[in-house]
Amino acid sequence: MISELVTDNPILIKHVRSRLRRPQGTYLVITVFLVAACLMWAGHLGNILDDGPIFVMFFAIQALALHLAGTSQVASSISQSNDSGILDFHRVSPLSPSATAVGFILGAPIREYLVALLLVPFALFCALLGKPGLLGFCTTGAVLLSTTLLFHSVAMMAGLVAQPGKTRGANMGVGFLLVIATFATGLVFRGIPIPGLLTAGPALFEAMDFGGGGFPGPQTPTFFGVTLPLFVQSLIYQTPLTLFLLVAIVRRMRSGQAALYSKTTAIAFLVTVSVLNLGGIIGHQNVNPEFVVPVLLYVNWFIALALTLAVSPSQGSYRNCLRRANKLGLHRPPLWDDDSSNRGVVLALASVTFAMAQIVQTFVQANAGPQFWPRVGITLCVISYFGSAVQFFTLRFGRRSRPMLFLFLFLFWLMPLLVGSLAAAAFGNAGVGPFIAGLSPLFGIAAGSISSLVWSFVLAGVFYGLMVREERRCQDELRNATLLDFDAEV
Repeated sequence: MISELVTDNPILIKHVRSRLRRPQGTYLVITVFLVAACLMWAGHLGNILDDGPIFVMFFAIQALALHLAGTSQVASSISQSNDSGILDFHRVSPLSPSATAVGFILGAPIREYLVALLLVPFALFCALLGKPGLLGFCTTGAVLLSTTLLFHSVAMMAGLVAQPGKTRGANMGVGFLLVIATFATGLVFRGIPIPGLLTAGPALFEAMDFGGGGFPGPQTPTFFGVTLPLFVQSLIYQTPLTLFLLVAIVRRMRSGQAALYSKTTAIAFLVTVSVLNLGGIIGHQNVNPEFVVPVLLYVNWFIALALTLAVSPSQGSYRNCLRRANKLGLHRPPLWDDDSSNRGVVLALASVTFAMAQIVQTFVQANAGPQFWPRVGITLCVISYFGSAVQFFTLRFGRRSRPMLFLFLFLFWLMPLLVGSLAAAAFGNAGVGPFIAGLSPLFGIAAGSISSLVWSFVLAGVFYGLMVREERRCQDELRNATLLDFDAEV
């Protein structure tokens, strides 16, 4: 198994030979060695080798090489294979889907891994002289590697789901997410573990003791009230998310038309994210509910929408599912079939979000304010009508469903923000602008107004009715086609 994934992996070997061939590989080794030696010399002249800044510089270079350059290389490699059609060739080759995924994830950034590896002896020497010591060197290295695998998996996923010829936007989206995660590191100490703990920053902060004597009092990040080292918490948050991403990557490597997740796996994904988020909040002594609750709802809302897109079947897949159910004598396909309607999984995702909100109210915000449940209701309605809208547009317009969905999001999510801002500036009325902007969930969840809740509830009912009518139309068309074939045979 190991030999198929690594030593006998033709994709990995191809990347190693192409990106480390002479003389480029030799030039890279010499350049990195000279730069590292100059940094060591500068640290010796400034008598700061034992204080830690040179170690931090080496760590930063490794992080830039692996997280930025390496992630970009993974996204570029899989995008090129997707655009050229080589990826379809890999799918029909005898190589297993997991080996193909490992070949791209480890092979594409092999040059960046070499840069990081060359800096390890220099960083270890600096760590042993003073800060952060051998233990800090090991903990930061473990989190650096874990974060690298997570970021590379995200880039791999983006390249697989992007349409051929349209991968540049997906790569830009990955870069934007990495920047957001990096800047959210400080939120870890306010009780928001994701996405800050998905980076290597907190582990480095802890190893270098930048807080001066640790993280005393309420600033200490906890996991369900238990004070754990930040590097342990980082691994707790990063490992399951990486595994879920690898599941989707392997499924898409097996078939370009397969859903990224089964419906049960998608629900387990949101449950995992909810539990991890609750772990950082419950027991934390410095939680501000007015800030934390909307952030939690936004995180669950965003991931639920992404999972809805990942499990919603295409028009052709849904019709094929109807045919299989018809042959089995079923009136409609099972809700948990990969190619059946997404109504069941959308209801489950909304239920998970509701359960998380109930737990937050019980353990974090016992005296819920007047905006708490409107915010929760808006989030549930948005998840519901987004899932119904995705299924309706897919069944109604087929390949043209994505442009229609984007138009819907523009009109109902972005335009209210623009019109509300203009109305507030034009009329000078403090209530008109927020009322219009609240029609968009981007602002409505934070505002928690009743008008936003009513509007979201109306959209949920409208799009659910449209989705049900479209599903019945597909069922009637299949039934009529079956009757015509039977009459023709008779």
